[in-house]
This record gives sequence, C-alpha cells and structure tokens, in this order.
Amino acid sequence: MASIYNQLVEDLEKVASAVEQGYDYMVGAAKQQRGDEMPSPMTDEQHMLFEEDGEDFMEDEFGSPLMGMADNVMSDIMSTQVGPQTPREHIQAFAAAITWEEPFVKCLLAFHVAVVLLAITLSRNGANMYLRLGFMIVIGAIVRLSEYLNGIGARRWRDFATQNYFDRGGIFMGIMVCAPLLVTCAGMLFSLIREASYLLVDVKKMKLQQKQRAQSRGKKTKQGKGGSSGKKKSSKKDN
Repeated sequence: MASIYNQLVEDLEKVASAVEQGYDYMVGAAKQQRGDEMPSPMTDEQHMLFEEDGEDFMEDEFGSPLMGMADNVMSDIMSTQVGPQTPREHIQAFAAAITWEEPFVKCLLAFHVAVVLLAITLSRNGANMYLRLGFMIVIGAIVRLSEYLNGIGARRWRDFATQNYFDRGGIFMGIMVCAPLLVTCAGMLFSLIREASYLLVDVKKMKLQQKQRAQSRGKKTKQGKGGSSGKKKSSKKDN
C-alpha cells in the first residue's frame, strides 16, 4: 500500500506541474495578444521538462498500476452481474421485459384466445373435415410468414407498440405468436387422429356384426334345408 500511495503522490505532483506550466504558457500567450508584455520564451530545459512531464503523464494515465487495479475491480464487478441461468429465470426475465398493459400485447392475447375457442368449437361440433383442415392451413401459413411479419414489425413498431419486440432472432415472434398457434394446431391434429381412431373402431365393429349376421343367416338356411329334406324322405317312405 505504501508503494501505491507513493506512486499516486508522484503522479499527482507530475500532473500538477504539467498543469502549472501549461497555465503559465497560456497566460503569457494571452498577455502577448493584449500587447501588455512579451512572454519570455521557454528555455530548452523547460521545453524538455514539459515534454517529459507530458510523456510521463500519458504513460501514467494508460500504464499506471492504478489503472490495472481499476481494470481488475471493474472485471470483478462485471463478473458478479450474471444473467438468468435456469429456465424459470429466463421465463421471468422474458415476462418482465414485456409491457403487458399496452394495447398491442392485449390484442395479441385476444387473438390467441379467439383462435383457441374457434379450434375447440370446430373440433367438438364435428364440423366438416375440409373446414378444419382449412383452418389448420391458415395457422400454418401465419407461422410460415412469421419471419416476414417480424421484419415488418421491426420497421414499424413505433406505430403500434411502446418498444421494439421484434429482434433479429425472432424470440418474441416465436414465443408470443408461433408457439401458441402451433400448440393449437397440434391440438386440432390430435383431435382428428382421435376421431379417425374412433371411426376405425366403429368400422371394425360394423364388419364383425355383419359377419355374425351372415353366419347366423347361413345357419338358419342350412337348418331350413335340412328340415325340408327330412320331410321329403318321410313322405316317400309313407307312400
């Protein structure tokens, strides 16, 4: 600590001497302009001393041990500023970065609610297959155009939002737009697969029932033929 203190004192003395010489030079130049008196020119020794002090000042400013200590302190401070590490912290940071009260975000959430309700309605009411497939195609088209929409939002976000949510990576577009649409589309696809499985089971049941009916009819016809042939034989014996 003593060596650092002595170095600091020497640096301050050099800075003070350089400032004092510069001030004297500026005062002399000002007097010369006013015509009060001619400044005494700097001797060679003073000139060399001024240059050495300036070089020492620059060297101390950029190469002093104090600057190294300051750099170490700043690096330690920056190392403590750790970003989110766990998935929960990432989610909290993302949620904190969004202004949920602004109209743009509210309209986006209302759009997703409407899409989910429409998907549930189409899936439960047994709507036309082509209608559901068309709705899924529209969702896929929106997801496909998300990159283009992200570029438009990045250029015109000031018209409808309070901050620029549309970064180059498309994080906001992927999480707030594409992810809910893909989940909705996956739910509709799962519903279609479940209905197809139920229809397949019903078809299998109908086939089994038809086979059973055919077998029962065959047995009845055989029994009828056997009874008629027995009656004919008995009538012949009687004759």
